[in-house]
Amino acid sequence: MGSRVKVWAAALAVLLGVSVLSASADEAARSATVKALESGKLADGATALTAMIGADTGNDEARYGLGMVQFIQAIEHLSQGLYRYGLQPPRSFLMPIVRLPVPENANPEPIDYGKFRALLLGFVADLTAAEKTLGGMGSSDVKIPVDLVSIRYDANGDGSVAPDETMAAVLARILEIEPAELADGPMFVAFDRADAFWLRGYCHVLMGLGEFLLAYDWHESFDASFHVFFPKAHSAFQEALAPPGEGFITSETAIADLISFLHIRWPVSEPARMAAVRAHLKAMIGLSREDFTAIKAETDDDREWIPNAQQTGAAGTPVTGGQIAAWYNVLDTFEALLDGKKLMPHWRMKQGVNIRRVFDEPQPFDFVLWITGPAALPYVEDGPMLTSEEWERITEAFEGSFGSYAIWFN
Repeated sequence: MGSRVKVWAAALAVLLGVSVLSASADEAARSATVKALESGKLADGATALTAMIGADTGNDEARYGLGMVQFIQAIEHLSQGLYRYGLQPPRSFLMPIVRLPVPENANPEPIDYGKFRALLLGFVADLTAAEKTLGGMGSSDVKIPVDLVSIRYDANGDGSVAPDETMAAVLARILEIEPAELADGPMFVAFDRADAFWLRGYCHVLMGLGEFLLAYDWHESFDASFHVFFPKAHSAFQEALAPPGEGFITSETAIADLISFLHIRWPVSEPARMAAVRAHLKAMIGLSREDFTAIKAETDDDREWIPNAQQTGAAGTPVTGGQIAAWYNVLDTFEALLDGKKLMPHWRMKQGVNIRRVFDEPQPFDFVLWITGPAALPYVEDGPMLTSEEWERITEAFEGSFGSYAIWFN
């Protein structure tokens, strides 16, 4: 064998060896991710995947799996905190955090505003960790098939995972359906590189929500109304109340408490967090663009989370090229509003509202006064304004279901 042939043979052997090792590492990462998500032993999975990354910093499959596990851990930790304080989640309320389904706790600990704020801080920190992990991925192809219905986590922190402690319950609450409608069979999604952008975007959306709630001091709203959600919420008002009547949604007391929550003005306590909210929303827009750029470039058709026009989605809902083009227009419009290049109309104002200034120059938050108009006044100015006709043209491709697609597309 000539020397040149020997060199090529040796190089080929090394290449094949690396390929085999890489494939083996990818499969090990996929297996560890699925095992952690389906068993609910998230901490064990995070430890195993972290070790894989330590042994091979270029193992994107392990990094992707770790980010997914950390995302579910963020939900798990929040759920355990809400369970500890006896959350009784409503079917509908303006704050998504308290809509997270948790098991019933017969002996909850007392909670106050400071403890609830600590839960929010922990949730944001967990999401930050997950987004950082996902953001460290390289450019290699990745794919992790996961059955969404089988994802489990320890919702009450008792160290075990019951059959009903599943992400199906969370998905059902988001979709406003019964969990049984999702539990009839598996729903496999082959999460690929495009979906990593999607998951990072959702981390930013949820971090933005948390930062908004942390930017204001709303302890008066908590003291006046959060006994509805937490039986042992500690406040003078809660202690003075007569026992509640039957039926949360239709009770007069629930209506009164909702009014109390919305009526009280929230002073700004940490204005820098409002700038962080805008930064998270801007990051979400950028990641959504990367997501759909990757989606459009895909040529396979394998249990897609969000399909392109030639693919089949795992949920069975098709996506057209027109809808993808329309979504880019939605992102452009949203970004123009966040940057103050286009003004948001208000139903009572001749001029438009500069949304960027809402984040850069935060004022006390009053939901009712935002609806009626006075709270918008400091941000009203002349400039190009988004019109209802323009918005209808942008969203007409979604055929009246824009809200559902926006939740899905992120």
